Amino acid sequence: MQGELDIATTPELVSLLTRLRERRHAVVVDLADVTFIDSTGLTALMDAHFEGERSDWDFSLRRASPAVRRVVELAGVSRLLGD
Repeated sequence: MQGELDIATTPELVSLLTRLRERRHAVVVDLADVTFIDSTGLTALMDAHFEGERSDWDFSLRRASPAVRRVVELAGVSRLLGD
């Protein structure tokens, strides 16, 4: 992923994740090039993470940019980053 993950772009992410969940057993989202994330984007990533915990779908986040890492840490959900 790259750019901003916010209220305008999150629906596209959710749609993509829904399609991938139907076709793939594992999905890794690279966040190195994400420059901004808001609560909408964070919620979508959290939903995917928790869906993975409830099912046999393996979802993980990698290489969070400093902007993403800060929001994730402030929200208290650092375990999403898996590092």
